[in-house]
Amino acid sequence: MSVTTLSEKMIMVDGKSIQYSLSGNEGPVIILINGYRVKFNSWSELFPEISEIGQVLAFNRAGVGKSSKTNVDQTGAEVVKTLKKLLVALQLSPPYVLVAHSLGGVFANLFCREYPCEVASVIFVEAAHPEENERQSKFRPPLLVRKLNYLLKSIDLFFDKYQHSEDDCLSTTLSQIDAADVFPEIDVVVITGCKKMPFVPEESFKVHVRCQRDLLALSPKSRQVLAAKSGHFPQISEPEIVLDAITDEANKLTI
Repeated sequence: MSVTTLSEKMIMVDGKSIQYSLSGNEGPVIILINGYRVKFNSWSELFPEISEIGQVLAFNRAGVGKSSKTNVDQTGAEVVKTLKKLLVALQLSPPYVLVAHSLGGVFANLFCREYPCEVASVIFVEAAHPEENERQSKFRPPLLVRKLNYLLKSIDLFFDKYQHSEDDCLSTTLSQIDAADVFPEIDVVVITGCKKMPFVPEESFKVHVRCQRDLLALSPKSRQVLAAKSGHFPQISEPEIVLDAITDEANKLTI
């Protein structure tokens, strides 16, 4: 499978500069939603094949890549509002196929609840379950990892790069999901990596696996796909699995 460097463009949305890539000429609108602090190039292994399936939007959220920083707390509601305005600005009409990785799954979850008539399906790629953060709270990473995380966060705060970050606003985001309408009865595909990441305790990994299965409860029209050779980034290690899921969902909109 060949790899394509995504084209990069900038657009002003609601006074903020957003870096994005838009490819493909026709077909369903496929929206790629990155994980926390991850740039849209994390999807590059899906290209150019994904561009033959439909119109593909990839974008970097506030403070990531060349997208401007923000002085507004990046709660789920704020992220969803910005995405909606970006779609309007680019004249990308529903129905949408959402493809969300890691923390991006929380934002996709809220988008589906806020705009249930605009989403045809959602593909969760190793995506976060809204309750996973709480379920994982009893597991503490090794001391070295904790110290490293503390150091990195201190550096970020010193340079003010991730002020108002999605991570610090996560509890608010989860409350917004609880307060939102029910998740719509749309197609849900849960792609789960089967390989445990280094430094992750075995019990913590088991909790993650259970949370992946619990995402299936969001809709009666859900299915799980296991990525046997993947850890947390199936779109990189097994892109063909993600492409097959996107193709299946997009084809349902063109029949």
